[in-house]
Amino acid sequence: MSLSFYQDQLLINSLEQQELPRAVEIYNRNPNYNVLTNGEPTLTLAELSREYEDANQYPTGHWLAIRYEDKIIGISHILLENPNDQKPWIGLLLIDSSYQGKGYGKKAYLMLEEYFRSLDKKTVHIGVITSNQRALDFWGKLGFEQYRQVTASVGKLTQPVLCMAKFL
Repeated sequence: MSLSFYQDQLLINSLEQQELPRAVEIYNRNPNYNVLTNGEPTLTLAELSREYEDANQYPTGHWLAIRYEDKIIGISHILLENPNDQKPWIGLLLIDSSYQGKGYGKKAYLMLEEYFRSLDKKTVHIGVITSNQRALDFWGKLGFEQYRQVTASVGKLTQPVLCMAKFL
């Protein structure tokens, strides 16, 4: 199933395999995120390709491109139903650093939230690395609340992660 949402010049739709080089650029324009998840400031195309393929094994999983003026400015990965808890999860929402602070991340999230609501989902969940204060602030401003801390594998590293949810 292919997803597509459009609102106020922002289009969210499927991230295709041939678009992975642009996705790698977005990761690598966020070196602090890469260090948090992989211990290194850059990610290779081979590493992202493996992650892309692994995530595509989930029937309700979707890699998404966030597009503005026909340019991919961000990427996301969602699970409409996580097989571990049957709840919707946003696994990734990452905006190119040159587009951050302009409201695109918030708008993309709100578009995803609207989609989850249309599916009659009651909550949406995320996991945030405890040391990622910028992400904790972002999600907190959007109404997410912490409900548990776990130790989880994120990228190449295992570390403390805060599970957060928002009631829809």
